[in-house]
Amino acid sequence: MIIGFLLLLQIHHINAAFSPDRSNYDAYGVKIAMNDIFLVQAQNAQVPPSFFIQFAPYNNTQSSLQCSINYDNIQNYVYTVAVGKNPNQNQVQFFFAGEVLNTGNGTFIGVAKYNLTSNVSNPSNFCAAGFSYSTQYLTNYAHQEYFIIGVEPKGLLVYGFANDFIFIFDSQNVSTFESWNSSLTWPNVSFTPHAVDISDNFGVVAGFIKDDPTGRVKFSPIIYLLNFNSSNRHPIVVGQYVPDTTSGTWQDLLTNDDADIYSAKYSMSISIDSRGYVLVGMQFINRVFLFSVNISNPISLVNVSRNTNGRSLGNGKSVAWLDNGNMAAILVNTYSLAYQWVSSQIYLYDMTLNNYSSTSTPLSIFPNYHQSLPAGFSSTFLNIASSSTSLTLMDDIGTLLIFIPTGPGLFPSMPGTASVPTITSAKGCLPGMYKSNDGINDCILCPAGTKASGNSSINCTPCASTSLCSLGSTGEVSISKVQNRDQVIAYPESPDSTIFEEILIHNMFHIGSGRCLVISPLFWSLIVAGLAFLVIIVVAILHFCTMNPEGDRVKKKIQYTFKKIDMIREGELWVGGLASLSLIVMLSFAYAFSNGYFKEYPIESVSDFYLACDTSMRNAKFQTGLQPLGIAHDDSEKEMLYLLDEQSFTLNVAFLNTLIDCDVISIQALFGTTWLTTRWSSCANINSVLSLSIPLPSQKTSIEISIDDIGTIGALRIGLSGPTKEEDLHYLRELNAYQSFSQNGSALAHTLAVSLTTTKIINETIPIDGHDSNYTGIYVLTYGADLNSLFLSQGVYSQLTSTETVLTVAISESTYYVKNRQEPIVKRAELIFHNLLFTVVCFEIFGLLFVIYKLIFEPTYQLIVRMYSRRRERYRANDQRNNEELTSIDNRSNGEPPMVSAL
Repeated sequence: MIIGFLLLLQIHHINAAFSPDRSNYDAYGVKIAMNDIFLVQAQNAQVPPSFFIQFAPYNNTQSSLQCSINYDNIQNYVYTVAVGKNPNQNQVQFFFAGEVLNTGNGTFIGVAKYNLTSNVSNPSNFCAAGFSYSTQYLTNYAHQEYFIIGVEPKGLLVYGFANDFIFIFDSQNVSTFESWNSSLTWPNVSFTPHAVDISDNFGVVAGFIKDDPTGRVKFSPIIYLLNFNSSNRHPIVVGQYVPDTTSGTWQDLLTNDDADIYSAKYSMSISIDSRGYVLVGMQFINRVFLFSVNISNPISLVNVSRNTNGRSLGNGKSVAWLDNGNMAAILVNTYSLAYQWVSSQIYLYDMTLNNYSSTSTPLSIFPNYHQSLPAGFSSTFLNIASSSTSLTLMDDIGTLLIFIPTGPGLFPSMPGTASVPTITSAKGCLPGMYKSNDGINDCILCPAGTKASGNSSINCTPCASTSLCSLGSTGEVSISKVQNRDQVIAYPESPDSTIFEEILIHNMFHIGSGRCLVISPLFWSLIVAGLAFLVIIVVAILHFCTMNPEGDRVKKKIQYTFKKIDMIREGELWVGGLASLSLIVMLSFAYAFSNGYFKEYPIESVSDFYLACDTSMRNAKFQTGLQPLGIAHDDSEKEMLYLLDEQSFTLNVAFLNTLIDCDVISIQALFGTTWLTTRWSSCANINSVLSLSIPLPSQKTSIEISIDDIGTIGALRIGLSGPTKEEDLHYLRELNAYQSFSQNGSALAHTLAVSLTTTKIINETIPIDGHDSNYTGIYVLTYGADLNSLFLSQGVYSQLTSTETVLTVAISESTYYVKNRQEPIVKRAELIFHNLLFTVVCFEIFGLLFVIYKLIFEPTYQLIVRMYSRRRERYRANDQRNNEELTSIDNRSNGEPPMVSAL
């Protein structure tokens, strides 16, 4: 008796010591549940504590469809509530489990049944008359750190799992209550359940088992697959899965040494769909697992994939299936490893292809830039619960948000006014977005290459191949709109040779191919030389092979004519006249080349030089250098720098592929250290291009452009313009340069930072005639921006929560300027001299050829002729002697006296 009394005191002491924070909706279990009939929430913090009930349809907040009912015992602390997923329409009830505070009753399981015959025409009597309670207490067990319940889909049987016990509670026979020690069911008696879900013929429960006390890891997670005994419906473990950790990861370093004491950090979640797919969320390792179970023979958990969301906690805080398993909702909280909250989001995945993994892109994410949190709703999310199509979200203060499915072209929009609970309404997709399915998911951006110009688009239409259609395009923009304009090009390097004699000689005696062959002076000189050689052959034929006087007369006329034009030997040789023709051709090309080359200056005012093989040849040499702005300059440069400093700037910004208009734009300029509002000089949206022109207060300033609109923007173009000015020999060029920023498959981010640096360019042109140099000046623009921060992909863009686009352009100037000096390679007087010199050289070269002819070829020719003549005379003498001898022999044979030669 004494021992029993002490045990009762101990139980009472334990129960009395359990004093949870009633306002904490994240303690000891899930406080919401819903199906297609109604939603229930346990409100422990209410005075008195009560259940909030919201009946379907969830498309309004009529008071006749919602109510609050007090707990049957104000000492009750409800751990969790649960409902059947597919109950009969006449079976409206929910289960609740928890612990009685400050009494000896211990834990309990109860059911609240709704009486369908009650009079609901009087809202004041609706709750009190509609529900009745039946509760069973487990007085033999002390406080349970983890106590979870799972309801079979029809909502008739509920299973309870705790540290010490398991029970079955039949709502149709509440007087029959069966419980037993949990060690009789679990393969590992140390198993502590943390989450459970039950389908028609199997269940899944997840929790921790105790490891070897001497090991580094104290508790390890495990997932059990349950079947149910056909005779008594007792759960039987038929399979298990132990989540492994990758060696060297932060999950591998966890010890879980406090997993036996309740902590929200160790919360788990499970959801089973009608096809046998199972989602298990374990936020303490930041993982969500996808399993498959054969619903006709549920004996094993098949691991399909898993999703890990980086180095943090909170992924899979709560999971839910919707639309008969076609869509999955994952509550992705982000906590530090010390379990400090950072952010909360709901990821919706299209699960029709079962391609869920760490690399999967969600269908949509809540909240986002056009689905903001409703008024009064906390940014810390705790749990989600789903019916077949709808989803309920609960924050850390117990506020509820119900997402109602919408049809194609519509998305769930947040209401402008607060309500209890807050319920979404259908709204048309924004331009640049579309939605082709029914569901609670948001609209998504049109893929690159497509557009959606209007609201409520079901699909996107293709753009022309010659147009720019970025991610989320609202219209087509000509590809020319994203071309850059650079007014300044780098001065070319000086040619390899800046000596005109070398340039002239190289071009006169160069033979190339193609066009270079046609304009080659040497080529045409050789052509003329070839014709001259033909003339020489003709003359030779007339001289040696023709005895006709007419031929001799033609030969003499040819020789006479060419002797008259002999400029090399001064009319001495007719062959010199032939050579003079080649010389004339060469010199003509040289004079034409020199005249054209002389005019190829300065480079800003000339075109291609077609008298040379290299058409880029210019009569210019260059010098480029950097000069600090802080050093003293000569008067001419000072004047040019002054004109540049006085040029007024206008910032030109264009937002491409957007329907945003001017009335949502505000502009601030930095005056010293103060941001002041300024105005644009022009603004218009023409053909999906929003163009702004903003006069700048100074050349070095910053401009902030704020666009209070959630419309998408495809690309960005930024530039500066400034007027021209001319004073004497100093010419300030008009500034009108810009650069475009675009990225295929991306849309413009909502926070944009672009730096723009101006650098002075001064060009000095030495005159080809005269002494005073001409100066021109202009600014060159250098842009600084990271495309990875300017543009976002579909997945990242859907996570944006900002409803405003802010572009900051910081304009500064370099501390140096670029000095370009251009001067001619050859001036007029030098050109004339070099041409005379080239003429003399050509005459000397051709004269040298004749000297060589006189000294070598002519003596050789005469020698050959004399040798030939002697041999010919000998041949003639021999022939004469032979003929005389033959005549003498003939005379003797005829009886004639021999001829006596006269001596």
